[in-house]
Amino acid sequence: MDVVERVYSTLKGDAADRIPWLIYSNHLPRGSFERRMRNMGLGLDVRCRVYKSYTPNVRVESKTVGDYTYMVYRTPIGEVYSKYRIGLSFQFKGQGSWMVEHPIKEVEDIDIVKFIVEDTVYEPQYDVYEQLEEELEGDGVVTVGGDYTPLMKIIVNFMGFRNFALIQMKHTDKIDELIKALDEKYVEMYSIIAKSPARIVRIGDNIDGKMISPKLFEKYCLPYYNKYAEILKKPGKYVISHMDGRLKTLKDLIAKTKLDAIEAFTPPPMGDLPVAEARKAWGNKVIWMNFPEEVFLRSREEIELYTKNLLKEMAPGFRYIISITEDIHPDHFKKGIEAITRVVWDYGSLPIQIE
Repeated sequence: MDVVERVYSTLKGDAADRIPWLIYSNHLPRGSFERRMRNMGLGLDVRCRVYKSYTPNVRVESKTVGDYTYMVYRTPIGEVYSKYRIGLSFQFKGQGSWMVEHPIKEVEDIDIVKFIVEDTVYEPQYDVYEQLEEELEGDGVVTVGGDYTPLMKIIVNFMGFRNFALIQMKHTDKIDELIKALDEKYVEMYSIIAKSPARIVRIGDNIDGKMISPKLFEKYCLPYYNKYAEILKKPGKYVISHMDGRLKTLKDLIAKTKLDAIEAFTPPPMGDLPVAEARKAWGNKVIWMNFPEEVFLRSREEIELYTKNLLKEMAPGFRYIISITEDIHPDHFKKGIEAITRVVWDYGSLPIQIE
């Protein structure tokens, strides 16, 4: 089997010949190292969108001052801005950025952002996906992004966790209004995705049980996962969600979602939910695992041992995918990727049998 066959066999519930081993394509440097790793089974997860969006009644202006970029959104009812720290070094030096001020700073800003949401127009753009899938052939999968669930969109892009907590306590009605506006637009967006040639669709969401309580998840996340999953699964899409945080407190609620796979699930030491416990809670859902970034900081021998123990815990290994979905420290990237790739190559045949 090639990489794409392994992934789709796993998602279907059929037996692949080996554990699928993937990396987000933007995390893999080009060159001879890439070639060697891909020749040993490392596949690409190439992400794209199948829609375009614009806001005809919003003027967006960008200004960079020193190490910061300001994005100003001017609407007929007022303006908001976000501020980004630029030039940061994550996996690639000097190419990272991070939002340090969100557009909603006061409750009065909610109506302006709600106007921007309601002004958004979505249109199909399927040709990018078709080209990527044709060029990639069997070397990986093309996964299509939707957006965050409404709650996580508000927290991650509009408010930040601290401001959300402060505003939500006093102005729940305004939060609910914004969630309703986002949801109505997302139905339009996911309907466009549902008609696309996409086969795997990712819904946000960067869920972390230390930030999102079970009460919040049950009210503001679970219904929307299931609503959007129903739209997408009617034409046969596989629906996944990016949950890279600590999930122990949410595991039983996650089991109630209609998601086909929990993507970016991160086991200990960075996550707090062991693989065996996740499998017991989630039954036949595919666990599309992120290899913990902290392990990359260890010696090559320790990385190999961790990987072998991880495979043992996954045994017999069906309905699992291992992936790199997060930034890795550049000084440890090649050492770690090569160690993991060799262990998965040597011991990743299904069913897993490691003494």
